[in-house]
Amino acid sequence: MKSRYTDARSALAPSRRWIDRIVTVAVTTGATLVLLAIASIFLFLIWASWPLFWADTRSEIITYNLDTHSPVVAALGETEYLSQDTASGDFKVFTLGNPGEQKYEDNLGNVVRLAVDEQSASVLVTVTSDRVLRLYSDYDWFLGKSSAQKVQQPIVSQQLAELPEAMRVQAQNEDVFHILLHYEDRVEWLVARSERGPVSTSTQVILQQQLSLDTAHEISSVHFIGQGAMLLSVAEDGRYWIYKSDSSMIAGRFSDVSELTFVRVLRSSYGIALIDSNTLVHIYGISFDEQGPALSLLDQYPLTDTDIAEVFAPPFGGLIVASSSGNLEWLDTDFQSQQYFSLREPPLSHAAQPAWYMTPDGVIVRATGNELMSLKVDTRERSLRILSLFERRMYEGYESPQYIWQSMPLTPTAESKFSITPLILGTVKAAFYSLLFAAPLAIAAAIFTSYFLTADLRARIKPLVELLAAIPTVILGLVAGLWLAPWLEQNLGLIVSFVIAVPLCLYLASRIWRLLPGNRTEARLSGFELLFSAAAIAFALLIASALSEFTASGTSHSLVSYLAHNWGIEYEQRNAIVVGLVMGFAVIPTIYSIAEDALAAVPPYLREGALAMGASEWQAAKSVVLPTAAPGIISAVMMGFARAVGETMIVLMATGNTATMDPSLFTGLRTLSATLALEMPEVVPDSVHFHVLMFIALLLFLFTFVLNSVAEWVRVRLRERVAQL
Repeated sequence: MKSRYTDARSALAPSRRWIDRIVTVAVTTGATLVLLAIASIFLFLIWASWPLFWADTRSEIITYNLDTHSPVVAALGETEYLSQDTASGDFKVFTLGNPGEQKYEDNLGNVVRLAVDEQSASVLVTVTSDRVLRLYSDYDWFLGKSSAQKVQQPIVSQQLAELPEAMRVQAQNEDVFHILLHYEDRVEWLVARSERGPVSTSTQVILQQQLSLDTAHEISSVHFIGQGAMLLSVAEDGRYWIYKSDSSMIAGRFSDVSELTFVRVLRSSYGIALIDSNTLVHIYGISFDEQGPALSLLDQYPLTDTDIAEVFAPPFGGLIVASSSGNLEWLDTDFQSQQYFSLREPPLSHAAQPAWYMTPDGVIVRATGNELMSLKVDTRERSLRILSLFERRMYEGYESPQYIWQSMPLTPTAESKFSITPLILGTVKAAFYSLLFAAPLAIAAAIFTSYFLTADLRARIKPLVELLAAIPTVILGLVAGLWLAPWLEQNLGLIVSFVIAVPLCLYLASRIWRLLPGNRTEARLSGFELLFSAAAIAFALLIASALSEFTASGTSHSLVSYLAHNWGIEYEQRNAIVVGLVMGFAVIPTIYSIAEDALAAVPPYLREGALAMGASEWQAAKSVVLPTAAPGIISAVMMGFARAVGETMIVLMATGNTATMDPSLFTGLRTLSATLALEMPEVVPDSVHFHVLMFIALLLFLFTFVLNSVAEWVRVRLRERVAQL
């Protein structure tokens, strides 16, 4: 028999060794792949965030040859231009294809004054030699030969008393158009509005005078601001006047600006750029208070070139300054950066100064003699300072620096605001209030099940608590958003009373428990104490309900309205309380399981030694077990915090997703993970918004990875410490 067993072991030994080798290779390969996956995610997020801070804005330069000496009046597109014959004064439209190819498309006969909207070439206003003003909202410059006989109808025509010297037009939307007429002794502001009748489906455009400035103003110093709601007139000495549609006027002076050379309105029409004789750019924003509109200094930029030829406010934001030498400087006011571009200097044979133009889509054009050069800037990759994502900034419409996250502006022309500080605060706020609810309950439950319950009850209760982690968080978020948040708003007084009554009732129950017959102490807990504690909590609920009804009967206001009227505390339905309760419920299993394992890992002879010295169960747990297991409990809290930081569905459905800097319990919040879930499906690839979201994902990854790594290191140190006891 002995030799047979020996032979069997010898026969099985090679197969076992192969199995061990296969399992070892499989486990090692799996662990290596996990590490590679983590490293790959980290490297990908760095790669996707890199262009945000070190991107070089690309540009494309195209040169065309012109066979006309008529000066260009306006750039309608990248290859479409409007010129005016110097002899006859007629306007012509021509297109450019390949270098050397030039094609005339249209002539505007009998037109002596013309203005094209800077933001849309299809919106223009004309005045004929017989002083008839015509406004076109969808003018087609290139009808083609097949439709050459087609007559384009203006949306409104009006006879003028005299011929204006210059004009300007701006479309506020599809139904409202603003026209500025400059005469020798006055400036008139006209507004054309489309009105639809209550029965008829046809529209009627009404042109009426909004305002007339009797004093002489240069047309270059009068600008539409506030989406056409106001007029701004700026003098060279820094004085300014803001005219509203009701003829009211607000006057002021730019205190730090003198000898202005250029004034431009930024794309949002709520920002103004001023350039003084010192080639310093001052960016002002329009804000509103009780007295009306006011101008606040937002930022300042020094220019590199002092010989400024022209200044443009492109549709993609900021300011482009062109110098006589052909250099272009883009001041990206949205992200506080400066980019430089250069065009080839014109030949020395051209004695005339180059003329600069900008197309409605932001292509910069320089015309010099019979040569035309266009510069197209690729604005998808724009660099910014890392600190600008975390610091306060002055924005248009605000009187003081603000932390604002508004990646999708309310209007297409408004600037995007990428301050992630409110998102970080919202993430920490949600995690903090969740731990404030979950950590005491989970740690107390871990202590109770480890040292105050029988082994049989402990074996049943611990799996039940850990099973809570299997509940899908989307279900918890749905319950929180649709049921808990409205119910909590209606019963806030009951909750506050319950929170106060529970500790008092539990303390009273513990005193009564000690007075019961049978020498009931901590050392002889049998399980009946759970029912007794549940009865105490139920009694606390009855007291809280009665107290809440008594308080509500004594006043006509609920607790929510009382806080708003008497304390000025605004209560939002989806707030940090809802998140703290529901996400704390989701975090409890994580903290409880790790803390209970840490308490169970404490050698039993330490507890038995304390009991042998006369200590009670609670004294032994408080003075011996808890200090020994403290690193493990801290690790459990850190794991719970990391779990709360990375949570998405609960905060997505129960917070209101308002990015604010308010740490109050009664206000909503927005977290980093919720921002990724909300905005990533709709983001434009390779845009600034996309790279900012990738940077947010990188921050979230680093934070949770570091926190989990530190927590695991603390747990390892605990095992080593316990092993040495």
